[in-house]
Amino acid sequence: MGEGAFFQVKNVFELDPRRPSCHGSTITELPNGDLLAAWYAGSYEKAGDVAILCSRLPREEDKWSEPIVLADTPDKSEGNPVLFVDDKRNVWLFFVTMYGAGWTTCKIKCKKSADGGFTWGRTRVLRHRLGWMARNKPIILENGDILLPVYDETKWHSMVMISEDGGETWNSYGDIGAPQGVIQPTVVQLSNCSLLMYMRTGGGGGCIWKSVSLDDGRTWSSASPTPLRNPNSAIELVKLASGNIALAFNDTTRGRTPLNIALSLDEGATWPFNGVLEAGEGEFSYPAIIQDADGYIHIVYTNRRVNIRHVKTNEAWIKEGGKQTLSG
Repeated sequence: MGEGAFFQVKNVFELDPRRPSCHGSTITELPNGDLLAAWYAGSYEKAGDVAILCSRLPREEDKWSEPIVLADTPDKSEGNPVLFVDDKRNVWLFFVTMYGAGWTTCKIKCKKSADGGFTWGRTRVLRHRLGWMARNKPIILENGDILLPVYDETKWHSMVMISEDGGETWNSYGDIGAPQGVIQPTVVQLSNCSLLMYMRTGGGGGCIWKSVSLDDGRTWSSASPTPLRNPNSAIELVKLASGNIALAFNDTTRGRTPLNIALSLDEGATWPFNGVLEAGEGEFSYPAIIQDADGYIHIVYTNRRVNIRHVKTNEAWIKEGGKQTLSG
């Protein structure tokens, strides 16, 4: 990858009249270098016809494939897909299925693919307790554990699920709360092996909250507010190959525009660069962010609920795109 600033944006798909409402996208780089994105779509959020769809961007091509259905429980809404590739090159799909009228009736499910997402194994329930949900990507810890950030929609608390055996079994840890509620956690591991968690806040919005773990996610500090703004909308962190951390978020306390990407050079203590991915009227929200093997940063996000957009950029663009210093 060159040293110059790079920024490219395109739609993953255009408006689909059969499923006019979409939201909650996720993205991963596959072992062969392709990108795979997924999201949920249907007549409207929480409708019984909402399914998980996915699209592929082959490594040497510039057009996303026609979407296909990954999960569709009859008469039940699916939601919050999360894609992840483990250290054995398996592709995982985590998602939730709604067994009642709202998010508090969800169960977390998962399935995996051994051939780069072309075919998938059986779906299994990861957590039978209603109301637990996933939203952001897992990470592989230095000790080899897989950590999946999750949250309880009934209490608006955050926690993690950890697998010590490659995803066969999972245990849950933490019960992190705050006055207005904190959900949809996102986690990165720092250079000293501690874990930094950022969370969406509830109520009328306000700021991103954070928690820290010093024992591989088994216990967590009490949540504390950061100066980073949050309008009660999803966020996501990614640890970059350079050691820097990128944060995709709505830098506002109300509404879901603009959509920003900030860069920290000191593991979240400060955020000296803050570029705007998209602004204007409407909703640009629920970003998912990764870095590929070539060093490019990819963000997929909701565009006004009509389609999913994909931004490809790099650290140089973030540094040129915004120099508003924020504290973490």
